[in-house]
Order: sequence, then structure tokens, then C-alpha cells
Amino acid sequence: MHNKTRNPTGWGFIEDAMSPAERKALIPMAGALFGGQLPEAVAAPTAAYISLPPSRLAIPESLAHVLSDDHDARVLHARGRSYPDLVALRRTALTEAPDVVATPDNEQALLDILDWCARSKAAVIPFGGGSSVVGGVNAEGMGAFDGVVTLSLQAMDQIHDIDQRAATVHAGAGILGPALESAVKAQGLAVRHFPQSYFHSSLGGWVATRGAGHFSTQHAKIEDRVQALRVVLPDGRIAETQRLPAGSVGVDPNRLWCGSEGALGVITSVWLRCVREPQHRVGSGVAFDDFPSALEAARMLLQSGIYPTQLRILDPYEHMISRLMAGRSAKGALMVLAFESAGAPVDGLLQAAQDIAAEHGGRVQQGGDSDGTGDWKNTFFRQPYLRDAMLDHAGVVDTFETAVLWSQLPDAYHGIRQRVLDALQRECGGGAVTCRVTHAYSDGCCLYFGFFAPGRRDALATQWQAIRDAAAEAVTAFGGTASHHHAMGRMHRGYARDELPESFIDALHGARSRLDPEGRMNPGLLPEPMRATMPAPTGSSA
Repeated sequence: MHNKTRNPTGWGFIEDAMSPAERKALIPMAGALFGGQLPEAVAAPTAAYISLPPSRLAIPESLAHVLSDDHDARVLHARGRSYPDLVALRRTALTEAPDVVATPDNEQALLDILDWCARSKAAVIPFGGGSSVVGGVNAEGMGAFDGVVTLSLQAMDQIHDIDQRAATVHAGAGILGPALESAVKAQGLAVRHFPQSYFHSSLGGWVATRGAGHFSTQHAKIEDRVQALRVVLPDGRIAETQRLPAGSVGVDPNRLWCGSEGALGVITSVWLRCVREPQHRVGSGVAFDDFPSALEAARMLLQSGIYPTQLRILDPYEHMISRLMAGRSAKGALMVLAFESAGAPVDGLLQAAQDIAAEHGGRVQQGGDSDGTGDWKNTFFRQPYLRDAMLDHAGVVDTFETAVLWSQLPDAYHGIRQRVLDALQRECGGGAVTCRVTHAYSDGCCLYFGFFAPGRRDALATQWQAIRDAAAEAVTAFGGTASHHHAMGRMHRGYARDELPESFIDALHGARSRLDPEGRMNPGLLPEPMRATMPAPTGSSA
């Protein structure tokens, strides 16, 4: 993994970008979906062609080994990997970028860097793998500070301990998914957390964004798997939570930093709950005539107490496109089921799930070309690279996700989808919207939408923003969350008020004022409280 080259202006690794053969197969299909010929491709520039404002910070000799103002390093860490980030990186100039990139490889180096940042009156942005799609690591809107330092944690990637009896791993926050999985596998354990950014996202990033992975129906979101954390605060204090299976002594301290996105300190290491390496695996695809029938089957499956390791449902549009990319055709919705276990066989669970699906019109697929699960799995990790390729051709291509209650489905699905289709028509003259269920629970599920349309090179950012605003407003109208697993970031900050109580926002700022009085850690991330000051207490005697 470390031999690959991070793409400074695109997703993931340069070596993994779509090949000429993949592009040759993609472009005719995309052109047909868009209703015409795509414009000629214009590739993203290399980092050398992007101009940056000069660094405002002078690197002290004592920290020269962990600080850099190298041009390419600043470009690589200037933005996350959202669609507007990628559009910005295709311009010849960035107006905002970190002045310095810091790369500590141990906790003392990190403390020295934070001390220097405080003396330099610099803002600090913790940075894991840089795959944020919500603006969580962008050096934006920080003019109140004398400089911006992006703090890359990727050198803090050590495995500190593996507790086989407790089935936990203690690892540095900067370790990437494949390295973490490989380390615990040698001890008979598995992490089994596979976000789409798995190959280049970090353990600390998963926790700081409350991420979810490929098999989260059974293994839950990442915050449910955090046993303990170690966090360095901007004033040099260190907070370490106790390793416990459970507790009820006040508010869970781990949850203060899970989802904090670096605004309340730097997560330096995590004790993570693992599972035993699976020995039994079974799965199948189940076809449905329509998406609502598949949703109802999933609801009954989970409320019957059967939790597959993986449960995904592709709506007819997502199913069709995944099959088209494999050179095949498809109709209807597809449910992807998988069960795995380290001990007992799971064939009976799969059969029980298939029986429930059959009660709702599901038809078990027999594998081979008739089974769309393989096509979908093959394209899952490639989809962000497809977005890069479509952007070369001025495509407006992106995703958004939400979670809603079963009682709100399928109205939320149809309503959100239609509003985004309307926005695509207004902004781009047409387009397509797909959806899949990526995570499911007894009380609801995550709807993960994708949209794509032909864009105009001179208006890609404004077209995207109008579509994204329509999506966010639709999600709010149908009672969904602004983000199920992509975090709040700066993108969702304005919509946080629709689901976060005002008193909770006040409490967050109260915590920040004690942990980071100068507000230097990822400033501009938290939603501002409605009241500048707390009301005076009542009932006191004169």
C-alpha cells in the first residue's frame, strides 16, 4: 500500500485510477444515459500546475524534520475529496491552503507541534487519509489566524497491542484500513470495517467521522466498536478513556470525541473491538420486482431478529447501472445478503432470510451471470474513480446519504429522489438518480443516493451546489439525518440545526471553550449557537 502514490487532484491512488480500457467501456454507456455525446475529456492538472498563496509560517529548525511547506504536500492536504473539492483542484490556483503540513510520528512530536502552533497563533486541522467528502479537512475560512497547519497523522500508524482474549486492537490513529486488517488477521482476528475509502482512510478518521463500513448491519457503526481512546488536547493535556466492555458512569467519554472531526482535540490512538476471523461465509442475491418490496422484506428480516453481516439493496436504477458496467442488463431491485461466523455454520440463517424475502416477492438468484451481487461488489470500490473520470467529461456526479425510519419509507425514497430529479432537470437539463440501502437497523435504514448529469465546465460548482441544496432540503423535509456516516464537516454544518437541539450545540461549545479556549482546532466546523451568551440564572436572591 505504501508503494502507491496519493493522487493530489483526485480520489485515492494514481495507480488505481480508471484504466484506458475501463474508460473506453464507460464513456459510451454514460453518453447514452446522458442522452448524447459527452464532451472531450480534460484531465485534472498535476500538483505542479496549481498555484498557492505563499506560506505565512516560518518553520523552526527544531521542527524541520516534522514540518514541511513543500508545494506538493500543501496541495495534497489542501482539500478533501468531495465533488466541489475536486472541481477546485482542477483550477490553476487555490486561494486557501495549509501554510505548513505537519507529520509527527510519535506523541511527543505532536505535542511539540501543537505548542509551536499555539505560539504561532496557527489553526490546526487534523488529517487522516484525506478522503472526507463533506469539507471536514479543508483549510477554509480561517483568516482570523496567522496561519493554518494541517496535521497529518499517517506516520502515527503503529500497532501498539492486540488483546486476543478481549478481541481488541490498540493502534495509532493514522493506520490505514488494509494495514490494520492485516495486523489483526495474523492473530486470528478481523476488523471487518470496509468503507468505500477503505484503502486510503485511517482508523482515527473512521472514529472522528463516525464512519460505517461494508458489513455494518451486524458489526454496527465505528463508534459502537470503540472500546477506548487516547486524545491530545491543544494545551498539551492528554485524555485517555478506560478500557471497559460497558459502563454507566455519566456520559460516555468516548462519544465526546467520536464524530468530533478534530474540533475537540487530536485522536492519537484507538482501542477497537474486533471479531474472530470468519470461518463460515454464505451469501446470495435476491431479486425483487420493485424497491419497496425489497425494503419491506428487509424490515421484516431485521425485526425478526435476523441480522445479516451484510444487507444491501440496490434500487432498479442502481442495479441497472452496476450491471451495465459489467456489460449485462438487469430489471428490478436486488438485495445482497451475506452471513459469516467464526464458529457455527450460517447456512440456516441465510435460508431463513431467503424465506422471509420470498414472502415479499423475492427470488433467490443462482449465481453466475444471473447474480448481480458480483457485478455490484466489483464496482463498489471503483465508484469514486468513476466519478473522477466523469468529471473529466464535465459530468456532475456525486452521492449523498441519509437515514430514515421504516415508517417514513418508501415515501422518503420516492420524495427525495423526485426532488433531486427536478433539480437535475432545472440545472442540467436532465440526469439520473440511483439509490441503495447500505446499512439497516430494526427501526430504519440508510438510503444512499447517487446522481449524475451532464454539466457545464464553467458552472460545475454552482450546478452541483444547487442540486446538493435540493437534496439536503428534501432529506430534511422527509425527516432524515443530514449524514448517516460521512460526518458533518462544513458541508452539513448549516443543516445540523434541523437535528441537533440548541442546548446540545451550546454544550458542544461549552466543551470546546474548556478544551480549546482559542478555538484553534479545525475552526469553523461546529455550528454556531443561536445565543451569543447563556441566559442569566433565575430565582437567585438579591
